[in-house]
Amino acid sequence: MALPKAIGYMIILLAIFYSLEHQGYREPLNTFFKELLGIKASHSHAREKRVSTINTREVIVQAVVDASDLDQIRLLLSSDPVFSVLDGSVLISSAEATSVCSSNMTEYECRCEDSLAWSYNNCITYGACDEIVGDTCNCINALPEDGQHCQPVTTPSPPSLNVVIDLVVDVRIPVSVLEGYSVSFIRTYLNSYPGPFIINDFTQIIDLNLTTVCYPGLNGGLQCQCEEQFAWSCDTCIDHTVCSNTTFTNDSCSCINALPPGGELCEPITSVAPCSPSTNVTTPSPPSPNVTTPAPPSPNVVTDLVVDVRIPLSVLEGYDVSFIRTYLNSFPGPFIINNFTQIIDLNLTTVCYPGLNGGLQCRCEEQFAWSCDTCIKHTVCSNTTFTNDSCGCINALPPGGELCEPITSIAPCPPPINVTTPAPPTPNVTTPAPPAPNVVTDLVVDVRIPVSVLEGYGVSFIRTYLNSFLGPFIINDFTQIIDLNLTTVCYPGLNGRLQCQCEEQFAWSCDTCIKHTVCSNTTFTNDSCGCVNALPPGGELCEPITSIGSCPISTPPPPPTTTTTPMTTTTTTPTPTPTPTPTTTTTPSIGTTPPPPPTTTTVVEKFRLIMNIKYSKEYNNPDNDVHQNVNEIIQAKCKETIETFKSATITSFTEGSTIVEYTVRASSFGKGELQALESGIFTDLANTYSMIYQSSTFIPFQSPFLGEKVILTCGPIPLVVGFTDRWTIEWKIGDKMILADSVHKIAKNKNSSTLTIERFFITDQGKYTCLLKEGNVFRQTSNGVLSVKETPLVQVDPMKQKVKCEDGNSVVLACTVNSPYKVKLLPVVLEPANSISHTYVADSTKCSPTPVVFTCQEETSPNLFQEKISLELVRGSFLCDDPRFGVGNLDDTVEFSCEPDEVGQRIAACLANGSWAIVEINCILKPIKQLLDQSQFLTNNSLPEFLLELSNVTITLSAKVVVSPTNINAIVEILTNVANTVTSSNIEINKDLMTDVLKTAGVLTRDEATNSWETLNNKSASNSSVITSNFTNESPSSSLLLSIENITSNLDKSSFNIETTSIILTKTTFTDSFTDDFNSSVGIDIPESDGVNKSITVITFFSMENVLPARAVDNSTSNVINGKVVLVQSTGNITNITIEFNIINDSLKTPQCVFWNFDLFGGLGGWDDEGCEVSLVNETVTCNCNHLTSFSILMSPFGLDLPILDYITYIGVGISMLSLVICLIIEAIIWRKVCRNNTAFLRHVSIVNIAVSLLIADIWFIIGAAISDAEVKNPPACTAATFFIHFFYLALFFWMLASALLLLYRTISVFGGDLSKNALLAIGFCLGYGAPLIIAVITIAVTAPVEEYIRENEACWLNWHKSKALLAFVIPALLIVVINLCILIIVLYKMLRRRGVVDSAHPAEKNALAVIARTLAFLTPFFGLTWGLGVGTMIDPFNIGIHIAFAFFNSLQGFFILVFGTLLDKKVWSEIGKMTSSIGTRSTSAGNSSSGQGFFRNWRRRDGYNISSHDSGVSNSYVNT
Repeated sequence: MALPKAIGYMIILLAIFYSLEHQGYREPLNTFFKELLGIKASHSHAREKRVSTINTREVIVQAVVDASDLDQIRLLLSSDPVFSVLDGSVLISSAEATSVCSSNMTEYECRCEDSLAWSYNNCITYGACDEIVGDTCNCINALPEDGQHCQPVTTPSPPSLNVVIDLVVDVRIPVSVLEGYSVSFIRTYLNSYPGPFIINDFTQIIDLNLTTVCYPGLNGGLQCQCEEQFAWSCDTCIDHTVCSNTTFTNDSCSCINALPPGGELCEPITSVAPCSPSTNVTTPSPPSPNVTTPAPPSPNVVTDLVVDVRIPLSVLEGYDVSFIRTYLNSFPGPFIINNFTQIIDLNLTTVCYPGLNGGLQCRCEEQFAWSCDTCIKHTVCSNTTFTNDSCGCINALPPGGELCEPITSIAPCPPPINVTTPAPPTPNVTTPAPPAPNVVTDLVVDVRIPVSVLEGYGVSFIRTYLNSFLGPFIINDFTQIIDLNLTTVCYPGLNGRLQCQCEEQFAWSCDTCIKHTVCSNTTFTNDSCGCVNALPPGGELCEPITSIGSCPISTPPPPPTTTTTPMTTTTTTPTPTPTPTPTTTTTPSIGTTPPPPPTTTTVVEKFRLIMNIKYSKEYNNPDNDVHQNVNEIIQAKCKETIETFKSATITSFTEGSTIVEYTVRASSFGKGELQALESGIFTDLANTYSMIYQSSTFIPFQSPFLGEKVILTCGPIPLVVGFTDRWTIEWKIGDKMILADSVHKIAKNKNSSTLTIERFFITDQGKYTCLLKEGNVFRQTSNGVLSVKETPLVQVDPMKQKVKCEDGNSVVLACTVNSPYKVKLLPVVLEPANSISHTYVADSTKCSPTPVVFTCQEETSPNLFQEKISLELVRGSFLCDDPRFGVGNLDDTVEFSCEPDEVGQRIAACLANGSWAIVEINCILKPIKQLLDQSQFLTNNSLPEFLLELSNVTITLSAKVVVSPTNINAIVEILTNVANTVTSSNIEINKDLMTDVLKTAGVLTRDEATNSWETLNNKSASNSSVITSNFTNESPSSSLLLSIENITSNLDKSSFNIETTSIILTKTTFTDSFTDDFNSSVGIDIPESDGVNKSITVITFFSMENVLPARAVDNSTSNVINGKVVLVQSTGNITNITIEFNIINDSLKTPQCVFWNFDLFGGLGGWDDEGCEVSLVNETVTCNCNHLTSFSILMSPFGLDLPILDYITYIGVGISMLSLVICLIIEAIIWRKVCRNNTAFLRHVSIVNIAVSLLIADIWFIIGAAISDAEVKNPPACTAATFFIHFFYLALFFWMLASALLLLYRTISVFGGDLSKNALLAIGFCLGYGAPLIIAVITIAVTAPVEEYIRENEACWLNWHKSKALLAFVIPALLIVVINLCILIIVLYKMLRRRGVVDSAHPAEKNALAVIARTLAFLTPFFGLTWGLGVGTMIDPFNIGIHIAFAFFNSLQGFFILVFGTLLDKKVWSEIGKMTSSIGTRSTSAGNSSSGQGFFRNWRRRDGYNISSHDSGVSNSYVNT
């Protein structure tokens, strides 16, 4: 400790001397020292100020010396610099070398000597040849013209982290500005300062203190009083005298009789230094104050923070401590909280549980323990021992919050004090260091790698890998790995212990060698050793040789021992060269044996150079010419440049142009030798080969926002490259060359090049390389991938809204932004946050027509990223009033933001029913909006990456794109901009680019996008402002096809095929004729041509019918696109082309061959048949056209539009309905007379239900026809009509089936086992209505949810083409027809044999059965024929006869039911005749059955007749039946 003290005293003495000298005191230096040290008691003439008669001054003289032996000059200057010249009139007090300039063959380098540096301006002006640290550098590339030289580094500071400085600012306030306020007011105000007050992101006021108050004293001067906790320093008290009312205590005073002219103010008491030693003592002894001066506030640094988390057992809910322990041990880490904080490890340290005595016992986990004093204070648990200055368990939880500490950090117990007379305390004074500069620290990180993880790789692999590290590697904006070194390798020794060997340039320190013994194969030299017999438990590793201090006493190492476990260590920074700190260490002497003779050390340096020649494996052959030439130059330059050169070896030639790696060994490397060596080798090789100079710095770059301007600078070009002014420039992004265009501008400067990107987009992201060429190559790269910053997306809710101006009425305002940004809502005073919510409360006294505006703006760039909220305060009554949308009247609108990942707005409108509904969604996905913005500035450079990004984004977000008309419209706009760029710039489109275009277009044509395209086409047809307000394309569907046509016209000359899921492209060449079948759906035939070789491009769209509307030149609304859309282009003139289309929907008729005419309908586009005609219609449609464009076929679902069919249908249905009504009236009149037995009753029940079912079905048929003919379609109403038509038509057939089954039942079983009438009636109704209901419900339930229940653009009836729902009617109907025919055959067979019915049945029963059989015999074939014709219309839709026959029979079904079911029954005619003959003769007596009472009584009878046991009764029953 003596040496540091001595140095400290010397610094203090020199400082005092300097201060006195500048104040005008002149006296011999030895006199001053004697007086200071107390050798002369007299103070006469001491520091007596006098005026010298000679103008004495200090002059700094700069001399430039040419010398070859620099070390000799340094020795001369450092030996004895004080001497006089010119008879003593000039005294040279010191001389030192400041700057050493030398040539490195290509340029001039000037390096500073120790403790000197070049200023920042010189480093920038002349170019630094080493790093600029702390605004200075040690080397520049020229000697300044104005004679400047290196300047002393006055206040060198140790390297520190990039920190925020706590700056103490002294503010002096004259009393005159207080305007009546006293000092106590200032004192109170400052003491109540809440703090911190944030000025900006880098500055904040953390505290305010009043330190000094000066006021007039009694003698007319000032008296300056210190506030509490502040004091004047000792020398200030002495210099300015202490106030009379103040005492001088503790080396300080609180009041002096002046304000120090140097600007000093009262200092904190804790930082006041002690007074200097007394001058009245001949032998000064150091003071022994026990004052601890705290260091200044710690800088705001990134630290490893240990957070103690205490978990009560009650919250574990059944989990024990072992669960917590296991969970924490499995923590993967690190877990990043934000850019500045991360959790790197989780440890369980302490577990407390109830002890036997009722208190707590707190036990430490493994690797943790209680400190010595804690064990003593709280006593050790009974089951724990007190060892190694610590214990594992104590009988309490320390009230101060202490927890178990890591074992390695526990201090030993203090030794027992056995000395009766304690030694004076050692001064414990800490002098605060000056604030560290805001620098980036080179942090050395030790990484230890067990051999077990190498998986077969040896240490040599690690060594080679680390030596080839091409740093720096950027981790983030604040951290980078600049170098990797292997320092220490540990492996098992002979005695079972570890032996830890140091790598080259590293060694174990002296004390480590002594403590752990030196390996037997290693010598102890130069105060260090290369191998020890243990891995030091404290975590020490081998240190750089240059930083190892000297041994205090030369001692030979003890006999070697051995140890082990393989371990390697790497460091992430280059080896620093620190200045050794003088240290005095008192250690016991181990021995007096003289040290072994010194050995020569070898320093190894590895280099690489890059030759701009094609690599060959032969270069690694020592006999190869290139190998020999390079080796000769390396050897020659090493001998020429390095004074202590030993050897140089070429390690390898590798790929990457041709990379040469070589190693140079020397005893030491002098300053500048390494750089001179590299420059010399580069220059000599450049005389023979083209060389590549790889810049050691990266292209500077600062991430911009999307669309901002970026300037990249390449250079400066070093002199060693040997360029003149004829060098050329080449910029690359990845492997692609950047060509100059309207967005990318390349400039050539004096010794650098710049690339200006006017708008930096996503496609500009990548790794940039700059190549400057003139024989040799200067290469500079970016530091990894250059990318844009995430753009803040500010959103507000609502954007615009009306608020009722009433007290207490409120609206919630939302202001948000995407992470990691923050927003603030003005004028609301709230802390910036990622999301802000504010409730605005209306005040009826502040209502005005001017809207209340709030601004939501991003914190760091408020002018660039902001959105406004406009609230209109209104009075009155309103139709719509909703907390979410506010108030409004009919057609008023409110605007609010989209989803968090979308850009735009949504609009809700007030409807007539008093509710708000969203009527417009103008929201675009953020990635698509970014691509839309860039599409306006596309160039040849950016187009490939742009199209790739477009296809990736569209496919990735396809689920959201296809259901959003706005996103589809945006992508169409993008493709339109792409087409415009390709056409205007004449850019050739290759296969890869066209594939990306077709993938994007394919997503837009999917079936899921049909509804979105209908919305877009309807809006464009109605000139909606929604389409034209945000986009330039008025017809998105037409624009999509046009953009694809324009892009296709710029395809390159090669032939290729592209197949995607939705689109196929074929490009080929032909000469005379061309024929091909594209995917078996479109055939093209060009019969003859002009004989010139030409190309043809055919694009087949599988689902373009989802996109293009079927509007044609005739403006018909019934047309349907019924074939693939095919685009045909050729480089030749084609006037005759035949296209064969496969028909998609076989039921459609009247085909038209059409092409898409972009000029129809005012530029909206439509299908036109000009120049095209249908040449053949079969299973396919063949078209012949005289031009090329986009073709397809239109067909109509109403192929036979014959008026006669309408006449037959409507007249027949009218007759049918009238007949059914007559039928029901007759049945009602004669019901009682004809229903006198079960068979007759059930027959008439069947006839009535058949008539009712058909009548209701005809009514719904008319309703359905009206719905389908309406201009405005109503699918729900059409669905309802279809359901009832289906149900009642089925009921008709099932009641016919019921009649047939009744006939069969009565024919087979007349008397035996008869069912009751009620049972038969129940069976009839279940069969007649239950079965049809089940079939109809199942049909609609299965097909309606997928919109395949009814036909599209046709009459309201069951769908056939998509779901085949029509089979749910056809199959039951035809099956019933077949069953009825079978039953008739059986009945006829029985009747012909005259058994059963003829012989056994009653006459009335026989008559009813005969009528049933006759009815079925007529109606069954009739209905079978009718619906058989219906099937025929589907099989042969163009057969007019089948259509007429079906319309005739189908429309007259009711008439035939009347005839065959009612009028052909003799009993019906008989009863009608009886009723007409008795009109006018009936009696009105009470007993007459025609009276009202009798009628209802007879109607209520259960049977039509009574079966009597007498013959006459039976005879009457038959007569009356």
